[in-house]
Amino acid sequence: MAGVGFELKKLFSARTAAGHIRAYSYSAVITAGPFALMTAMVLAVQMLFIIYGVSDESSSIFVASVVYAFVFSQILSSGFTMVLTRYLADCISVARYHDITASLIGMGSILTGIGAIAGVAFFYGKPLPLLTRLLAYLFFALLLLVWTESVYLSAVKKYKRLIVSYLEGVLVSIVLAFFLLVVEVLPPEQAGLLAMDCGMGLVVLMFLYYIASQFGLPADGMDFAFLPYFEKHWRLFFISFCYTAGLFMPNIIIWQGPHGVDVAGTYLYSPVYDVVTFYAFLSILPLMMMFVVSVETDFYGRYAEYFSYITRKGNFRDITAAKRDLLHTLWFHLRHIIEFQLVFTLVSLALGSFFLSCAGITYGQVNMFNVLLFAAFFTGLLQLIYILLIYFDYQNDVMRVSFCFFALNLIFGLLGLYVFGSQSYGFTFFAAAAISFIVSIWRLDHFTKRIDYFVFCSQPVFYLPPHGILTKLTLWLYKDRYVDLEKLAQKEQE
Repeated sequence: MAGVGFELKKLFSARTAAGHIRAYSYSAVITAGPFALMTAMVLAVQMLFIIYGVSDESSSIFVASVVYAFVFSQILSSGFTMVLTRYLADCISVARYHDITASLIGMGSILTGIGAIAGVAFFYGKPLPLLTRLLAYLFFALLLLVWTESVYLSAVKKYKRLIVSYLEGVLVSIVLAFFLLVVEVLPPEQAGLLAMDCGMGLVVLMFLYYIASQFGLPADGMDFAFLPYFEKHWRLFFISFCYTAGLFMPNIIIWQGPHGVDVAGTYLYSPVYDVVTFYAFLSILPLMMMFVVSVETDFYGRYAEYFSYITRKGNFRDITAAKRDLLHTLWFHLRHIIEFQLVFTLVSLALGSFFLSCAGITYGQVNMFNVLLFAAFFTGLLQLIYILLIYFDYQNDVMRVSFCFFALNLIFGLLGLYVFGSQSYGFTFFAAAAISFIVSIWRLDHFTKRIDYFVFCSQPVFYLPPHGILTKLTLWLYKDRYVDLEKLAQKEQE
């Protein structure tokens, strides 16, 4: 996210209505563009299915394959990409560029390897045709690579290229799906999956081209030099994994209940719950947009100033003034974002009730949507506080909050499934998100009131390098070539 700041500051510096509109539009495209394009690709293929009279069974296989790939690729990759972000930041800060593209190869091989094991375990013994299973797994594997490569493009500030690549992949998928449905060389569900695979394959190749053009090919790079980071920053892994798993836990649990639909003896999913959840989460896109604007144009500047005074031996008065400005900016923008998003949530509450009713959604589903709007509201705010606390490297408490979010969704979800029944669907997610948000606000307040202690006293006096099995494996692989980037960065600061 740190790369979009320069462009936003340039647009806001114009101090005109047109400049502000362009700045917010730019932020909206960056935050929501990939999500909107991926959604448009799936909806366009479904629309083609309707136009060509594809059977409900084939359409359900296609949708379920895509839903499972999206959900489980994000759960599997989330922890890995979080730790990888830290490794890339260190590579860039100490100018170890030749290891960056190499790390993409290494991380991609790890994720696709784990994904292959998961895919074989999931599809083993399932009645779907072999080609359908292969195409569904390929889409899952390509998404793992897309989420991984997106970290690199974000780190090197290539947001426009990221959006353009998604757009090209979407267009290829739609055109190819149209062609395959016309010529009828494959069953419709296989034609749709093949089209999606080709589109995502193009996105992967375009991302790889941009990354390689920026950092070069990994001729002498170390593919697995990031492995020790999983020992040093294992908390980051579990923070991201627990949040992502908790986010999708209500869906996975509800798939097992009376609203779950069996698709071809292979998939379980709940069209009723999944659709209204999707629409509910569309309502928090303004929250993400405002957060990017606030962080990049104001908060990060105060954050960098505060820590620059500390690391560059600023006097006590300068440090205190910078801390006061930082905390005022943090709480001011957080309150502003909450108020801003609350307005959009209330507007979505009114509009959603009307439009969903007109679209044939039942009264019960509309009520579920209304509750899920506020679940999405608290979930989005929870993610913002995660990011703010991670800025300050307050990993222990963030990990506790993220585990709380995961555990509450698991416990409340199971209670809803086996005790309270389907009338609790949506409310259990809302309760878990609201409680987790309250806990996160409490921990953020705890941190800000004791920021001097956490910054000056709770940090280790001496750098302790990792020495576990992953570090030993890395040293065995690369011997004297391996460089501890965090230790190197610390020496350069001194």
